[in-house]
Amino acid sequence: MLQPLSRRSYILFEKKRSAKGRSETRRSETRPAEDIRTPPSGPWGGWRRWRYGVLSLATVGLSLLATPSPAAERLIITYGVLERTISIQDIETFAATGQLTPQLRAYNRHLQFSQAQLDQVQRVLTTPVERITPVGIAQFLYTQQGERLLRELTRVVRTPARVGDFSALRAALILGAVNAEAGITLLDVLRAYPLEAIRIDLSAGFAVAEEINRAIVQSSQAVALVQNLAQQEAEATPLTPAEVSDLLRLLQESRSYGVQSISRSLPGLDRPANLYLPQLRDGQTDPRAGFPLVMISHGLGSNRHSYTYLAQALASAGFAVVAIEHAGSNDEQLMALLEGRTAEVVPDAEFLRRPQEITQAINALQNLQNGESPLPIRLDFSRIGTVGQSFGGYTALALAGATFDLETLATECPPAVLTFNPSLLLQCQATNLIDPRQQLQDRRINSIFIMNPVGSALFGPGGYHRITVPVMMVGSAVDTVAPAFPEQIQPFTWLSTPERYLVLLDRGTHFSVIGDVPAEEQPLPIPPEIIGPRPDLAQAYMQVLALAYFQLTLNRDERFRPMVQAAFVQAISHNDFPMHLSTTLSAEGLDAVLQPQP
Repeated sequence: MLQPLSRRSYILFEKKRSAKGRSETRRSETRPAEDIRTPPSGPWGGWRRWRYGVLSLATVGLSLLATPSPAAERLIITYGVLERTISIQDIETFAATGQLTPQLRAYNRHLQFSQAQLDQVQRVLTTPVERITPVGIAQFLYTQQGERLLRELTRVVRTPARVGDFSALRAALILGAVNAEAGITLLDVLRAYPLEAIRIDLSAGFAVAEEINRAIVQSSQAVALVQNLAQQEAEATPLTPAEVSDLLRLLQESRSYGVQSISRSLPGLDRPANLYLPQLRDGQTDPRAGFPLVMISHGLGSNRHSYTYLAQALASAGFAVVAIEHAGSNDEQLMALLEGRTAEVVPDAEFLRRPQEITQAINALQNLQNGESPLPIRLDFSRIGTVGQSFGGYTALALAGATFDLETLATECPPAVLTFNPSLLLQCQATNLIDPRQQLQDRRINSIFIMNPVGSALFGPGGYHRITVPVMMVGSAVDTVAPAFPEQIQPFTWLSTPERYLVLLDRGTHFSVIGDVPAEEQPLPIPPEIIGPRPDLAQAYMQVLALAYFQLTLNRDERFRPMVQAAFVQAISHNDFPMHLSTTLSAEGLDAVLQPQP
């Protein structure tokens, strides 16, 4: 367990710890000249023109930094040859009162921030990040992902000598959290910086802000394209209200089984698996070949209970569902990280182990069926589907045949600038694998249903192209962990399988589709404000779509095909939480809308 350190002992510890890594070869921190917008002319004209970039950068940087300590006294802001110094005391006065000191008032005459923008900066300075402990911050900042994030930040946050001091920034974050009384704030971080001044390099900051703004614009363009295509598809093959009612009735009638829930240990797995089995009712008989099987792979920080709502819906319609738990990337693993009991977000081997655990579980189920203590029902191992969310989406993609794209990984990792796609911090960990060419595909998998999957850098176009089974991919337009454009919309265009469906949840977050878990089974609860609005609708949508999709792709029941088309999805979409489906999105169409406007 990490013990509290004094300022002096912590800094000495940091310098000793980081000395080893100074000789490591890293990608140049200098961004190519053509990627940096030419600074506006005039000594203060640039500051005026970039004031919105400054505010954007401040919001990003301030939310990533956060903690108190009386070391730093000045904030040095540089922009090319320009340099301005602001007293930390002036910033504290503004944060406490909302009033500009004479020095800040003089600067704002050039920056011309509106009162609304000043209010926003004040909120960023003083809004605490709660539920994060000093130990949790320290543990994350010593992981590969945390160190990579810090190194990107040091391009903007530097020492008075213009050096990107990795250790000083990490010390400020940790010491600030130690000193914070009610959640860490950006002001706490500024106070805790262990040198006499903090230098903010706006030229580097603008490059980061420009990259983030570009990603936001691209995302908006891609989302609008999917919405437009879905509308066109719905108009091309419309459904009448009566036809929609008939389809919903068919769906409800298909849910004719009872559900038996079993927790059972399976050889090769560190945790028991949850089995949700169709239970015959009066007058029903077993299918001759047995019930189709659906495997569920949860995301990073979730567990085998996270998709009970979906498993029960599928089981009630005649699918045997098995939700396994990946012990190396479940909620207990993240809790161990935050409590200082492990130094890894996930072990490197988890990238290989996750799909292998699904394969081991299927093997164990086959052995059970052929052994002395079989399951209460017979399973049909010629019809197997997989559901995965986030890291579980990666798992399903690998099982379906996607392979690591070493060229894409080398290009994307580490990210050239502070990325708008945090999932890259996880994906780039796969560069540590000794043998990433291991065979992870399980040819028994006939169909995959993936929600908020990650894999753009892991698989690249070549890896996605290898998938030949049907794919339904769900993205959320407000996902800040695995953003829809780079992780679902663009990868969808890399798929070559003829049967592919892209679903977009307009107001969905990365956590909208994760179900409620009993408190005793959830060591790491997700705050409601992170989950976002109407998760009940998001989860109801997943039940309808997954059921219809597997009826079509595993059972080959063509009556359900209209339910995986744009018109039906549009018909059941609620105004509070719009949903769209497209099958026609192409790489050419996406490239066309992403071209810079003349």
